[in-house]
Amino acid sequence: MKLEDIKITMLGTTGAGKTSYLLGMYAVMQTGIQGFTLAAKDMDLDLELTERWEKLISVTGADRWPTPNAATMEYYGFDFSYGFRPLMGFQWLDYRGLALSDRSTEQDVADLVEYLTESQCLFLSISGEHLVDQITPNTVREIKSDRMNQFIQQYISITKKPTTQNPFPVVIVITKYDLCHHRDKNEIVADVKKLFQALFTPNSGWLVMICPVSLGKELCDDPDNANIVPVNVHLPMVFAAYAQLRAYGLKLKANRDLQINSIKAIKQTNPIVQLLKGSELKEQTIQLQESETEVITVEENMKLLSQELQQVSLYFSGSEVTADV
Repeated sequence: MKLEDIKITMLGTTGAGKTSYLLGMYAVMQTGIQGFTLAAKDMDLDLELTERWEKLISVTGADRWPTPNAATMEYYGFDFSYGFRPLMGFQWLDYRGLALSDRSTEQDVADLVEYLTESQCLFLSISGEHLVDQITPNTVREIKSDRMNQFIQQYISITKKPTTQNPFPVVIVITKYDLCHHRDKNEIVADVKKLFQALFTPNSGWLVMICPVSLGKELCDDPDNANIVPVNVHLPMVFAAYAQLRAYGLKLKANRDLQINSIKAIKQTNPIVQLLKGSELKEQTIQLQESETEVITVEENMKLLSQELQQVSLYFSGSEVTADV
């Protein structure tokens, strides 16, 4: 089983920690979670990301942190595998955080909108440093959630709207969560939902995960010299894979049901028709067995992934849900 490659867009302003998150996520997923691993499609990219992560965890001082992305766009290709057998591929976009503030006539904004409309999963990155206290109108300007909402609106205006039958997965990644973890988690979740209210409306078709991530609680005191201890950085990618498997599994089950009904229809005909359609019935029976095997494989993988997602908040069309198979 190998699903089609998908694209992921991560929106976030400068300083939200998008690149640091990418490095931490890749480092953790290289080792693997529940047998699932992430590997760069290009060996040189793997080396580059590993070297940048090594610098982050071994160097002290301000030089340890990735410099703001000066390039207009950078694309990273990854394979998401189970037992080193690729399940799906991801293309990840990294861009200048300032693109969120540029005019729509700027090329980087046009490129970002185009990539977003081709994406199958969206990550929204907001820094915990702006959630230390309850949100204010100033929080919107600092996080630029208003601009992120505008980009989502652009997605809706160009592509198909998500529905309850065909939801669109979104991860709201709270980076630097160690800076606001002193607050009650439910209060933070409530604030995040206020910043992106449209994603939590009934019957909207958005499948949303609110996920706090951190490079370690020690960062509160001295981020330039603290030990790096990644927390939850793998969960957004696990969710992206889970959402794609979920969508694929629903299609498989719908196709399986059609096959079952087709076989039933043949068996309900008179013996002569059944005899004439004997080869067709045999072929459809074999196809049904293959479909059943693939459905079981998808459900087994989803079960493993869903176990990792029990610790985060998931919402489907505004209602809180749990990851299931």
